[in-house]
Amino acid sequence: MTEMTLREMSDTDFARWQDYSIAEYAKDKRKSMGISAEAALKLSRDSFASLLPEGRTTPAHHLFLVVREGQTLGWVWFKITTQWGVTSAFIYDLEIKQAYRRQGVASMVMHLLEDEVRKHKATKIALHVFGQNTAARDLYLKAGYRITDYSMAKELGREPT
Repeated sequence: MTEMTLREMSDTDFARWQDYSIAEYAKDKRKSMGISAEAALKLSRDSFASLLPEGRTTPAHHLFLVVREGQTLGWVWFKITTQWGVTSAFIYDLEIKQAYRRQGVASMVMHLLEDEVRKHKATKIALHVFGQNTAARDLYLKAGYRITDYSMAKELGREPT
């Protein structure tokens, strides 16, 4: 198999990725929060604007395409922070395109990502995964991630009149 690499996003890559990712994040937020499509899209746009105020060049944020033989297989976005003496990476987005899923690509990306964050002296990687995304949860558990906390919700429905 040909070598897979992480390649920094160009301005064009970033614009394409951001449009797609804002829409996808809005879908996930709508599903997990039970809010309207309009509210979810606003929340998503606001989140991206807050997290990436300088776009692709926002300090401490790193945006890569996953590339093999000139083909983009997916992307990854992480931020490096140091708190309480620990330097860590937080993965905001990691997605493999549908055509490349279930082929071991995501597992290989996790190894590439570990190598990349080590370059920034990070000793830990953290992430959030939506509860409904069982495939991602399984991938992370298999890659050695452990659950550190849970967020839970219950839909109550409407009171009978």
